[in-house]
Amino acid sequence: MTISTAIEVSKSVGHIARSVASDIQKVRRHLHQRPELSEGEYATTEYLSNLIHEQGLDPKLAGDRRGVWADLRSCDHAGGPCVAIRGDIDALPIQTELSAEYASRRPGIMHACGHDAHTAMVWGAMAILNQLSKSNAFIGKRTVRFLFQPAEEISTGGLHMIEAGALSGVDAAIALHVDPTRPVGSFGHRAGAFTAGCDTFTLVIKGQSGHGARPHLTGDTVGAAASWINDVYCRLPRNHDAREAVVVNVGQITAGSASNVVPGEARLSGTLRTLSVDAATRSAKLMRQITRATELKFPVKADLTFVTHTPPVINDFRVNAVFRHAAELRVGPAKVVAIDQPSMGAEDFSFCTSIVPGAMMRIGVAGDRIGSEPLHTPNFDIDESALEHGAAVMALAALDLTSGAIA
Repeated sequence: MTISTAIEVSKSVGHIARSVASDIQKVRRHLHQRPELSEGEYATTEYLSNLIHEQGLDPKLAGDRRGVWADLRSCDHAGGPCVAIRGDIDALPIQTELSAEYASRRPGIMHACGHDAHTAMVWGAMAILNQLSKSNAFIGKRTVRFLFQPAEEISTGGLHMIEAGALSGVDAAIALHVDPTRPVGSFGHRAGAFTAGCDTFTLVIKGQSGHGARPHLTGDTVGAAASWINDVYCRLPRNHDAREAVVVNVGQITAGSASNVVPGEARLSGTLRTLSVDAATRSAKLMRQITRATELKFPVKADLTFVTHTPPVINDFRVNAVFRHAAELRVGPAKVVAIDQPSMGAEDFSFCTSIVPGAMMRIGVAGDRIGSEPLHTPNFDIDESALEHGAAVMALAALDLTSGAIA
């Protein structure tokens, strides 16, 4: 788009965004009151399917009726680019401590990571672009896909949607993630590595059980587990360039049922986080070598299994530049700030960016009175004035990307 065209389109998008802001808020509050855990998002999917129908679009359900997407096409879309705007829909097993009237109604479950907001903003972008499609701003060959994905928190939803065909024909993808450390009306962007990849692992150590007074007659499974952890913690950082981030953490250890018994089994699990597939591969190889060495040091059998894999989110430079520009049109360049370092947290939008060029940005949700509580905590909430900004920016980015920015 030319500068003058971009400004005019931005004004039109801004006007429509204001007109649907209260509806975006209603969608977010509906979802916040009715959270569903990963791989159980049936009611949420049905609700979103109905909203898509109300927009006059055709919802396409993913397998098991979890997850849904819909396309908005220009009249002359054949052969034109297709951009996906992705939101996630699952919640977390956390008991809410919010007192707001829109607080979760389901014991032990809440939207503590902002997926309700992500979904509402994608719906808002849909409503904006659907209205805009009735004007000359949506002419040309283009398709925008609105993608509502389940099971982000356990990293199965991205592949679930891809296997259902949600990325078929897509040329680029964008997404937002709420950020309680940034004020409302601001965005954070970063080209290249945005979030780490995460591999979840389990180690099971088995050996002869016995009396605590005579460990020499046992497999010393707890000692073997302690040795394995110490070796992994010491050797992994020394096996990589110090400038290459690799974080390993054992978060769970289970062994024994009595203080005077050497147990026959010790089980532990944790995560390995890296910023490249190569670093993850090399780290996993070393962890397997340490596992074999543990079997030589102790009379045990040890089995290391990598349970789930989430690749890193690598933001495409061109898509990120377009997304950043859309945010600058909305809130001004001074409020769109570069993120210095990637997050070592994982995000399964990475499955999208592993297949098509994509970019994720962070959107500030911290207001004067609400929105500063950390993610994944019982008091997490957002300043809902951020929703209008997010919907408008995604709509603007989709328009620019389907105007030839990714051709």
